[in-house]
Amino acid sequence: MNFRKWKWIFTGACLLLGLLLLFKVRAILGPFLLAFVLAYLLNPLVEGLEWLRISRNKSIAIVFILIVVVLATTVLLILPIIYNELSKLAVILPNTIQSITERIDGFREQFKATGLPSRVALVLDQHLGQGELIIADRLNSFLTNLPSALSTVTLYILSPVIAIYFLADWKVLGEGFFRIIPQRWRMEWRRLWQDINHVIRQFVRGNLVVAVIVGILIGIGVKLVGMEYALLIGLICGIFDLIPYFGPVLGAVPSVLLALTKSPVMAFKVALIILLVQQLEGNIISPKLMGESVGLHPLWVVFSLLACGELAGFWGMFLAVPLAAVIRVVFNHIYFRLVSTKV
Repeated sequence: MNFRKWKWIFTGACLLLGLLLLFKVRAILGPFLLAFVLAYLLNPLVEGLEWLRISRNKSIAIVFILIVVVLATTVLLILPIIYNELSKLAVILPNTIQSITERIDGFREQFKATGLPSRVALVLDQHLGQGELIIADRLNSFLTNLPSALSTVTLYILSPVIAIYFLADWKVLGEGFFRIIPQRWRMEWRRLWQDINHVIRQFVRGNLVVAVIVGILIGIGVKLVGMEYALLIGLICGIFDLIPYFGPVLGAVPSVLLALTKSPVMAFKVALIILLVQQLEGNIISPKLMGESVGLHPLWVVFSLLACGELAGFWGMFLAVPLAAVIRVVFNHIYFRLVSTKV
């Protein structure tokens, strides 16, 4: 009994020290987490090549070459375009802000001349001023943090290399994890992992493909109407499209604001293109590619989005649906075990 007690104390102490160490080095965990996600997403491709009787090492080498090609293409072709678009935007933003400020001042004069009660006019004037300050602060913060954000991105270039090591020992790592679990619970944990794995892959396979298609279509559409920041707008809309319900709206707002820096007519055209692509997604693309959903009720999805957004901002909303699906799977397993356990 004493040995068992000390075993649990030792395990708990090791776990606590491990969590403390991870908290201390949390600044460098990003590339490793991204590498794990890449390995998780690419492992089915490696297993598919293995099914074609290609050894795992050769399969990983093929996948690694594909990663290098995609990464090199992104760095050489896409990133310079995005950087140039952001540079142009940084140049024209001061004039745009000044123009917006002048329009707001003109609007203030107009509603003052309408004969509104002085108290109402004062409240409106204060709120307009607060809104103007908030917009200016957000833009200044974005431009100030942009260089540091771009330098942080370079750290994540290591992720594909780290992902190769994860892929090489994927089966060993999986078996090592299950060996930690007591024998009597191991089979149940395997079933739980299989269900979680199925839900996550189903979500990623459908939503990621749909988001890429939506981003490409919007980017091409705004380019055809003469918008300069087509790649940036397509990227923004594609990323936000991964968030159900609210994502298209959240992606449309900065895109339309970008178009507004050129003209109100261009903003209307961009908004119209986004609306048309979203209709196309909802009626044709998603039904064809998504197949089964993750099995979540819309109310649970909305609650998860709002709750995770409140707790973790954008990344919370980004991960809300797969996290909610995993919680549902875990809850179902716990409920089934409680119901099936004989009293």
